[in-house]
Amino acid sequence: MSKVLQEVLAANEAYAKSFGNKGQLPMPPARQFSILTCMDARLDPAKYAGLSEGDAHVIRNAGGRLSDDATEEGTLVSKVRALRDELKGLAAKAGAL
Repeated sequence: MSKVLQEVLAANEAYAKSFGNKGQLPMPPARQFSILTCMDARLDPAKYAGLSEGDAHVIRNAGGRLSDDATEEGTLVSKVRALRDELKGLAAKAGAL
């Protein structure tokens, strides 16, 4: 097992132990909001949007674009169906922040 994988697994175990009652957070998200953003690892949607667990659905794809392919596959639609507000177009492209 690589060192990176060991670190990720240890971090996940610590996070799971401190998760507390976050599993009881209501669905849909508390702020009735979704963010569609790029999968660029340099971006942290929670930080740049001021979010906490349970605030919003965060959907990541290449380029942060709501493409016909993504919609047709239902990958995005299923994530945002329960939201009252329309999907907000907060799309962050790499280097645009």
